[in-house]
Amino acid sequence: MSNNLLLNFPTGYEPSKQQTKLLKQIEAAFENNKFVICCAPTGSGKSFISKTLSNVSDNCTSNFRSMVETYDAFKMDQSGSFVYEQECSNEPPAGTFALTITKTLQDQYKTLFDDTSILKGKSNYQSTLDPSIDVELESIIIPRKVLEEHRRNNLCPYHNDRNSALVSKFSALNYKMFLSLPGHIKHKNYIVCDEASELEDEIIRQFSILIDIKKLRKFNVKIFPLASTKSETVRKWVDEILATISEQVGEIHDKSKSGLTQSDTTKLRYLKNIHRTLSLISETWSKCEYVVQVEDKFNIKVTPLKVDMLTKYIFRYAEKVLLMSATIIDHKNLAKTLGIKNYKYIESDSTFDPVKAPIYISKTNKLNHANLQKALPLVAEQIDAICKKHSGEKGIIHTHTNAITSYIKNNVKCKRFLFRDETATNEDILEIHEKSKEPTILVSPSLGLGIDLKGDLARFQIIVKAAYLPLGDNRIKKMFDQDKQWYQNKMLSNFIQQCGRGIRSKDDHCVTYVLDATIFNAVIRSKNLLPKYFLDRFV
Repeated sequence: MSNNLLLNFPTGYEPSKQQTKLLKQIEAAFENNKFVICCAPTGSGKSFISKTLSNVSDNCTSNFRSMVETYDAFKMDQSGSFVYEQECSNEPPAGTFALTITKTLQDQYKTLFDDTSILKGKSNYQSTLDPSIDVELESIIIPRKVLEEHRRNNLCPYHNDRNSALVSKFSALNYKMFLSLPGHIKHKNYIVCDEASELEDEIIRQFSILIDIKKLRKFNVKIFPLASTKSETVRKWVDEILATISEQVGEIHDKSKSGLTQSDTTKLRYLKNIHRTLSLISETWSKCEYVVQVEDKFNIKVTPLKVDMLTKYIFRYAEKVLLMSATIIDHKNLAKTLGIKNYKYIESDSTFDPVKAPIYISKTNKLNHANLQKALPLVAEQIDAICKKHSGEKGIIHTHTNAITSYIKNNVKCKRFLFRDETATNEDILEIHEKSKEPTILVSPSLGLGIDLKGDLARFQIIVKAAYLPLGDNRIKKMFDQDKQWYQNKMLSNFIQQCGRGIRSKDDHCVTYVLDATIFNAVIRSKNLLPKYFLDRFV
């Protein structure tokens, strides 16, 4: 890796004073630390920091490139081991991976820097051999020799993108995709963890599963309800399910020679996803405490309690790790949660004028589970009044729960609202919002992270309720009992993320209204842990 980050800033751009200072701090921090945790507000150009690191990282060797592009790196022997695993592992680390939470963030990198390699999950790629399936199912349905020739001829869009991501100097992947790649081919100079404040939740998602016994039985996976929640009993039960699913996948593979029905492919996709997650859980069972939640006798949720032993499945593949977010609260607690012992913390100043992004917060109406139903009529009146005040402007309402969303839908008469129904995704309503010439308003419990409502896309936003995690979840309750500050921090992190959706540059402006006084009290109690740029916004 070469030195001097400033000299390697992306071509065609000039670093701002803030970026110049940040790059100097990061460069100095990496001299003596593998880990750097960086709190950089929205609009500080975090994407440019990632790209600069990739510019100073090394190119992969011609030998590594050849092994990837000829598919030698993926050849397996009869025992299922990679034939060239050791040879690939002996290659020096090269390049930079930017790991993101959402596809939107990946696309933002590609929009800014055209030489970014993007790799998404297999289900995002349509098979070019059989248009009725995605690449996820190709490896089981289509004969191996046909697949291998197809891929070597560079005709498979997924494998082309995968190979490009592995040999490029700069690639953007989501965490699930990164975890699914074999270890011997993903050693990098730098790994940048985007939205690092969400890294714990992302790892929890990847190592958690809800086992639906009735659904599995419909797919002929014959399993029995869990007899006990003792650790060893659950471990054996998980391994039994894994073995049974493997048999079912094998049967579908045999059947595929004579053609598969739509129901067969649906079953296959479902079983493969479960098999992947259960394999991760089984592999890490002895290294990590797993929490079991019996929703009912036919639905069992298995979740890791902590992630400090699981983050190595990311961190060990990098020489240096940069964790960046606009919402880092209590960096010591974050480092402890992620199992990071030695690191340097950097906090960047904001170039935004807080006057352009005021936060008005209720100091009287505390909303909680007990009083929510009684309080919702007043909440509906407040929302109606705010929307009328911003009659000609686009906005967003962060509802926190589906129940609150439904109440707004049924009790606030506003034709401007955009709700996500069962057939739509967040991406769908975002696209409608962006293209519409009307002053539309997004209403959702799940648009607080990773979306860019720049300019006129959000001149106001409403945060209805503090986004506390549900204590009915066994894992969250255990974490709450062990560390109440962790629980408070999670809510505050969600809150700062929500407040950042509508203010995306120093020239932008957006007003935020907070209807829950619980948030005001939490901010006062934790103000010494919150970034200064954020505290300056409160009116």
